[in-house]
Amino acid sequence: MAGMDATPAAETPAHPTLDDRIEIGLQQAKELPVEELGDPTCRTKRPDIVDVLRSEGRDRIADLLPLRHARMAVSPLATLRGSASVMAAALGARKSTDLIVQLCGDAHLSNFGIYASPERDLVFDVNDFDETHPGPFEWDVLRLATSFVTCLHSRDETDKAATLARHIADVYRETMEELSKKPTVGVLYERMTAADIEALADEADSAAPAKDTEAALEKARRRTQERAIARLTEEVDGKARFKSKPPVLERLDDENLQGYVETGYAAFVETLPPENQVIARRYKIIDFARKVVGVGSIGTRCFVTLLEGRDADDRIILQFKEATPSVLAPHVKNMGDFARIEHEGQRIVRGQKMMQAVSDLFLGWVDGMPGTNKQFFGRQLHDMKGGFDVETAKLATVELYADLCARTLARAHARSGDTVAIAAYLGDDKTFAEAVEVFAVAEAHFVAGDHKRLTEAIAAGELEAADIEDA
Repeated sequence: MAGMDATPAAETPAHPTLDDRIEIGLQQAKELPVEELGDPTCRTKRPDIVDVLRSEGRDRIADLLPLRHARMAVSPLATLRGSASVMAAALGARKSTDLIVQLCGDAHLSNFGIYASPERDLVFDVNDFDETHPGPFEWDVLRLATSFVTCLHSRDETDKAATLARHIADVYRETMEELSKKPTVGVLYERMTAADIEALADEADSAAPAKDTEAALEKARRRTQERAIARLTEEVDGKARFKSKPPVLERLDDENLQGYVETGYAAFVETLPPENQVIARRYKIIDFARKVVGVGSIGTRCFVTLLEGRDADDRIILQFKEATPSVLAPHVKNMGDFARIEHEGQRIVRGQKMMQAVSDLFLGWVDGMPGTNKQFFGRQLHDMKGGFDVETAKLATVELYADLCARTLARAHARSGDTVAIAAYLGDDKTFAEAVEVFAVAEAHFVAGDHKRLTEAIAAGELEAADIEDA
C-alpha cells in the first residue's frame, strides 16, 4: 500500500536450466572421473568384521546374537548381507561424487522383492530401508553389484560374475538416461509391475526366467496376512494369541506392558497420513510378541502386534522394528538439500516413501518405552511379500533378477536425485560398467575374507553361534 515501507522479498534460488544440470554432472566427472569409481577399497581401511559385530552387539539382545552370527556365517552372501556397516566404512573412506540421492543404504540383492500395493496389485521394488540415508548415488550401485558378484562366486560361477556386474551398471545407466528425458512428475509414476516382470522374463532365451517369475508371483499372492495369522497365532480359551517358538517368536504375556503397547499404538497412528489414521483407529491390539527378522538386524528389538477390527475375521499383524542410526550416517560428508531427521523411525519412513513407487498404508514411527531411548518404525507383516531364490536359480533367472534390481534402483534414485546430472555424469559409454565391475569383483574378494574371518572366529570361540536348524 502507498506510504508503507516495502519489505524486501526473500531471494529464491535460481531454477537450474537443463544445461545447468548437465553441467553439474560434467563438472562432477572432472572432479571424480567415472573410471575412479572402480578403485578398490584398501584392506587397511576396512574394519575387522568381528570387532564390528562385538561393537554392534553391545546394545542388542544378548541371547539373540548367536543366531545373528550363525545366519551370517552361512555363506559369503549372508556375511555381506549382515555387515552393511563394514562396506559403509569402506565406501566412506573413498572419494565420492556429490550427486546426492536418498540411498537404500543396504542395496543387497536380498533387499528387493515383490509386495502388494494399496490397490492390491503386485509390484517389485526396494523393500528394506533400515539403513536409508541421503548420500552419493554410486554407493547403492556398488553394493548391489557386489552382492551379485558374491552370489555367483558362491555358486562357483566366477567366470560369469564380472559380466553380470557390468550388466547391472549398464542397465542402471540406461534407465537413468531414459528417466532423465521424462517430465519430473513422470518419474514418480514409474513402477515395476507383475506384468512388467513377466514381459522381461519372456524376452529371455531360456524358459527358466518365465517359470521362476510365475512361481515368485504366485508365492507372493499366497503370502497374505491371513496366512501369516494362521501360521503365527492360535486360539487359547477362545482368545487369539501368538504362538511361542523361541527364539524366533516369543509371546510377551505381561499385563504391565499392555497399557504401554496400547498407548504406543495410539502414538504410532498419529504419524500415519490423516486418511489412514481413520482406518487404523478401528483396530485394537489383542496380543503382542517379540519376533526375530532378517540377518543383520537380529538382536535389535522387533515386535509384532495382532490387531482386530470389525470381528475375528478382520485381523492384521503389524511389525514394529527398532530403528537404529543408519550405518551410512558417520560416513556421509554431503547430504545435499536433504534435511537431517533426528527420529530414526521417521528417517526410515521418509526414506521408504521417497524411494518406493508405492508404500504400505500402515507405515509410521513411534518411540519406545519411556527411559529406553529406543525408536521404532511400524508396517504390515507379510503383505504379499515374495521374491526370487537367486542362490539356487538358474543363471538366466539370476540375470533377470539383476536386471530388475538395477532398473528398480535407478527409478528409486530418480525419485529424489537429479536424473539429468547423474545421466550426464555416467555418460554413454562403457566406462561406468567397467568401473563397477572392477570394484565389485575386488570387493567380493574382501567379502570372502570377511566370511572366512567370521567362521574362524566362531570355530575359535571368539563369537558364539547358535544351531540354526530349527531357528
